[in-house]
Amino acid sequence: MANSNTLREIVEPKIRETFLLKNQIKPISRKSLLDTKPDVIGEKNNELYIGEITVSGYNGYKSGNFHIGATRKLADSFMKLFILKNKQVDIERELNKKFIKIHICFIYPENSKFMNSLGYRNHIFDLGLEKYPIAIDASTEKEIQKALRKSQIEVGKK
Repeated sequence: MANSNTLREIVEPKIRETFLLKNQIKPISRKSLLDTKPDVIGEKNNELYIGEITVSGYNGYKSGNFHIGATRKLADSFMKLFILKNKQVDIERELNKKFIKIHICFIYPENSKFMNSLGYRNHIFDLGLEKYPIAIDASTEKEIQKALRKSQIEVGKK
């Protein structure tokens, strides 16, 4: 999901936990799946859920909603997850379990500005990527804002 410690160590686990609880998905304790590292691997009713979590584009960019980094994250997430979805036999062999279906999930804070500016990119969800907006609490919002400010300073944007 993230390239900052705050996002990786504080925000991502909170969003993951909320996603799993909200959807009653049992996590599968693995760091990787077929040499990839999805942010979420879980199961429910013999269905596998693999997902990517992002806060990219949460604040948009400058005065608009569009954010090029979030566009890259959306495309990369789809590519990774779509490839995995089409490797069901290999996944079942690796996990030693059969699945009825594989869900590929794009998980993000529900008030992410970028998600309001997808335009034609919305069609990516017609191809099988599933949207999972997650409500975040005030403390998680504060951590996201802190991490995003720190990231902007690191790349020289004030």
